[in-house]
Amino acid sequence: MRFLSFIIFLLAITVNIFPQSPHGKDLKIDCAYCHESSNWKTIPKHIKFDHNKETSFKLTGEHAEVDCQSCHKSLIFSEVKTECISCHKDVHQNSLGPNCEKCHTTNTWIVANIIQIHQNSRFPLVGVHLNVDCRSCHSGYENLYFPPQSVSCFSCHAKQYYATTAPNHVQSNFSTNCLDCHSMTSFTWGASNFNHSFFPLVGGHNIADCFSCHAPGTNFKGLTTDCYPCHKQQYLAAKNPDHVQAKFPTTCQDCHNIYSFTQATFNHNTTGFPLTGAHASVSCQSCHTAGYTNTPTDCYSCHSKDYAATTDPNHVAQGFPHDCSQCHSTTSWGDANFDHSTTGFALTGAHASVSCQSCHTAGYTNTPSDCYSCHSKDYAGTTDPNHSAQGFSHDCSQCHSTTNWGSANFDHSTTGFALTGAHTTTTCNSCHTSGYTTPPPTTCYGCHQPTYQNTTNPSHTAAGLPQTCQDCHATTNWTQSTFNHATTGFTLTGAHVSLDCSSCHKGTVTGLTTDCYSCHSQDYANTTNPPHSTQGFPHDCSQCHSTTDWTGATFDHSTTGFPLTGAHTSVSCQSCHTTGYTTPPPTTCYACHTADYNNTTNPPHQSAGYPTDCTQCHTTTAWTPSTFYHTSYFPLTGSHNTACANCHQTISNFAIHSCNAVCHKDAHHQDEDCYNCHKTGSGD
Repeated sequence: MRFLSFIIFLLAITVNIFPQSPHGKDLKIDCAYCHESSNWKTIPKHIKFDHNKETSFKLTGEHAEVDCQSCHKSLIFSEVKTECISCHKDVHQNSLGPNCEKCHTTNTWIVANIIQIHQNSRFPLVGVHLNVDCRSCHSGYENLYFPPQSVSCFSCHAKQYYATTAPNHVQSNFSTNCLDCHSMTSFTWGASNFNHSFFPLVGGHNIADCFSCHAPGTNFKGLTTDCYPCHKQQYLAAKNPDHVQAKFPTTCQDCHNIYSFTQATFNHNTTGFPLTGAHASVSCQSCHTAGYTNTPTDCYSCHSKDYAATTDPNHVAQGFPHDCSQCHSTTSWGDANFDHSTTGFALTGAHASVSCQSCHTAGYTNTPSDCYSCHSKDYAGTTDPNHSAQGFSHDCSQCHSTTNWGSANFDHSTTGFALTGAHTTTTCNSCHTSGYTTPPPTTCYGCHQPTYQNTTNPSHTAAGLPQTCQDCHATTNWTQSTFNHATTGFTLTGAHVSLDCSSCHKGTVTGLTTDCYSCHSQDYANTTNPPHSTQGFPHDCSQCHSTTDWTGATFDHSTTGFPLTGAHTSVSCQSCHTTGYTTPPPTTCYACHTADYNNTTNPPHQSAGYPTDCTQCHTTTAWTPSTFYHTSYFPLTGSHNTACANCHQTISNFAIHSCNAVCHKDAHHQDEDCYNCHKTGSGD
């Protein structure tokens, strides 16, 4: 209790000795920055306090030289404001806002760059404005009072607006937005800069007097941009050509430009009739005889006289079409050239050099385009072969071309029966014995029936060979025949390839079976090693034999589900197949190895009641030695590596074993089997 009272006493003394700072609670710096420990009131000349780092108000210019007390009237330094207006009187009477630093700096109160400052205002000083006295616009200049001024030109230049007479702005009702015509960058009021881009004043329109087009008092509005209202007199006075008489359109810009009225040109392409060739150099009146409207664009309208006067060939007599452009061009009337391919009948070969009248005997309309109409005499006069007698088709293009009538060539593949091999050299009459209107048969037998019947090696008729000759023969040669036996579903391999056909086909090629036994029954019956017949071998010879050789027989025993391994691969088949091959022998070991099982004495399998699943201990390699993998049940280590019967006393069932019956009968738990606890056979 006394100790607590002593602590309270010390706290009271500390509060009285160390009172709060007179500079207020916001000053968080060490007192030693400004005061000395020897005398509290003595302020050292070079204090450690840095006003630029410790505060947000940097001391620059004149501020760095003034005494602290000039600004800090109170010891509570945080009460001093940072706005200029808090220390400096606003001589501008708040006309320029509270931000003195926009114009003034801490170095000097005098503003030396007033022009540059003015450029950042909403009215930059350019042109003549750059040189005028400030008093011209700022009436309060003497009192440093600069209230906001209007930036509209008219607010200062209304007198100039009303006083201007050339042109009279008031009478013409000009806009009071002076910038529409005048530029601020200009040093004179009279320099007009009106954007006339909607109607560029270039060429002949580049005139100084606006009233040349804009009549006084028209308010400069409503004036059309069409040429004719201004140039009507020129239109009416023009005589070369006479615009009125020729009924020229009043769209002057079609021919004239703004640089000169007399230098007129017309882009005839805009009419849909471009002037090309000789048309480009003729006078306009040559075609526009009745004026410039509804002038026809077809050739015949202007060139009917040329059409009627032409005699080579005679256009009128031969009924030439009036479409002159089919043969003539605008370059020259005499150099005519007709593209016959446009008619759907291109002139090729000899047709290209014959005269037009050769075909157009009855004029140029409805001329037939088929060959026979012109070449019927050639058809009738041809005797090699005789076209008429043999009923040749009237479609001459099947054999003849436009190059030459005599060099005829027929593409027989178009008939569906292409000529190949010996067929290409035989005469047409060899097959077309009844003419060409009735097609001959396209089957081989239809033409080659005698050859089929007379062939004796082999005799086609006696063997009943099919009449589809192409199965064995080609068009190249009848005697060199080959047959693809794979198409029958029975491919010839091995010794079958070199056999004569008659070896299998006994007088017929139909109804022949593809199984081996039907041909090889004698081989089957005569085979004694092993005897196939007595041992009942299956008739499917392919199980052991191949087409290469009958004697080299092999049988894949794995296909039976019982692969031959170990000693089974070298024993004879009869060793297991004692009753033949039709009834499969048993596949269990015991069925074949019963005698081995019964006769084994070490250990005695029969008396010990060993299981008959021989595979548990024996392999197909040899009956002895045998092994039993006891580790998976109980590892035989140490004294446990003993005779089987020592533990397995129930001979009939080796699954029954006992530990305490023989070896461990003196153990602590005589009524229990040791294995229940000692799984590994150890004493643990």
